[in-house]
Amino acid sequence: MNILSEYISYFFKAKGRHGTHSPFVYQFVSECLKTNMDNNFVLERKKLFNSLKNDKKTIEITDFGAGSKRLGNIRSVKSIFKTNTSKGKYGVLLYKITKFYKPKNILELGTSLGVGSFHFSKANSDCQIITLEGCPEIHKVAVENLHKSDCLNVKCINSTFINFLKENTEKKFDLIFVDGHHDGEALINYLEHLKHYSHNDTIFILDDIRWSDSMLSAWNKIIQSSEYNLTIDLFRMGIIIPRKQQEKEHFVIRK
Repeated sequence: MNILSEYISYFFKAKGRHGTHSPFVYQFVSECLKTNMDNNFVLERKKLFNSLKNDKKTIEITDFGAGSKRLGNIRSVKSIFKTNTSKGKYGVLLYKITKFYKPKNILELGTSLGVGSFHFSKANSDCQIITLEGCPEIHKVAVENLHKSDCLNVKCINSTFINFLKENTEKKFDLIFVDGHHDGEALINYLEHLKHYSHNDTIFILDDIRWSDSMLSAWNKIIQSSEYNLTIDLFRMGIIIPRKQQEKEHFVIRK
C-alpha cells in the first residue's frame, strides 16, 4: 500500500464542519474536536511522556499481533513508546472524545504502555475503563505507569483479546478502542465478538486503519457493512457507530 497516495486521496476528500449535513457529525467536528485540554492534564501528560521516552529498560515481548515483529522480541520501553499512536494528536483525540461524550464504560483492546488508558482516565474520572494487554511484561509496565499517574478508574487485564471476548459477554461499553493486532481479518473477527459488548450508540474507535493492505481492506468492508450506519475516516483512525435510527452515511473528516 502506498501511504502517500492514500494520504493525498484522503486530503482531497476530507471535509470540515461546513461540508457535513449530519447533525451528529457537525457537532463532532465543531464541538468535540474543539474541546480544550485541562492544564493539569497537559502537565501530567508531559511528565508521563518524558518518563517513557527516556526509559531505557528492556523487556521481552510476547507478540500476538502483526507488524511489530519486525522490531524484535527484546525492546526498550522508550522504543515501544516511540511507535505509540496515542502519544500525539490521536491521543488528544481520545481525550477529547471521552471528555465531550462522557462514556461511562470504556473497553480498550491493546493497552501497550498505558498511554491510551491514561487519556481516557484523565478525560473522565467518573468512567470505568477495562484495558487488555496480551504481553505480560508490557502489562507490568502499563500497570506501573497507570498507578504512578493516579489512573484509579482503570482495570488493566493481562489477556489476549479473543480469550477475554469469549469469556465475558454480560457487560456493555459506551466506547470501545481497538488498538492492536493490526490485521484486517482479525479486526473483522473482533468486531463480530464486540457486538455482544456494545449498544446502538457505542462509539468504536479503530486504530491504524491504513497500517497495511489487509487493514485498509477491512476498513472498506466496515464502511459498507449494514452494522454501522455512521462511519468517520480520520486517516489513521476510523470511528464507527451503529446508530440504527439514522440513514447510513460515511464521512471523511479533516483532523
